[in-house]
Amino acid sequence: MSTKLVNLRIDFAFKQLFGTKGNEEILTGFLNAVLEESLDAPITSLQLEDPHLHKSYEDDKLSILDLLATLDNGTQVNIEIQLRNTHDMVKRSLYYWSKLYTSQMQEGMPYRSLRKTITINLLDFILFSYDDSFHTIGQLWNAKTQQILSNDIEIHFVEIPKLVKQWREEKV
Repeated sequence: MSTKLVNLRIDFAFKQLFGTKGNEEILTGFLNAVLEESLDAPITSLQLEDPHLHKSYEDDKLSILDLLATLDNGTQVNIEIQLRNTHDMVKRSLYYWSKLYTSQMQEGMPYRSLRKTITINLLDFILFSYDDSFHTIGQLWNAKTQQILSNDIEIHFVEIPKLVKQWREEKV
């Protein structure tokens, strides 16, 4: 008898496993693995948040994130799962990142109060064909000196087909 596994690439299944209150420990483990290079210390706790980004104006685009969490240090993390390549993933990711980042601002609030915001994109397609790495991390840095200008922006792209291929080849 074969065991049927749940396909976590389906939004509903992914959200049920990682985005349900009571499953924070599972999400914490996942984020510690994906963000290992970015974290100063492992995540110990997090809070699941409402994934709806509220509109400022009536004709603004309604944005609903797949999953949103705030880490114990105040960092916001948005996780998106994308099954099809619509050839706009980088711009889409920047858009969602910017909406989440700017949603922190309240009238009279100093800019220094803005917290780091991370977007993790789990992709069921190859986005960067020129690179064999399955995990790409985008940051804001000085192209000349190669110094990071701000730690507030971090966008991850995890290309599942590359990950699976490397796993089968026992490279991960």
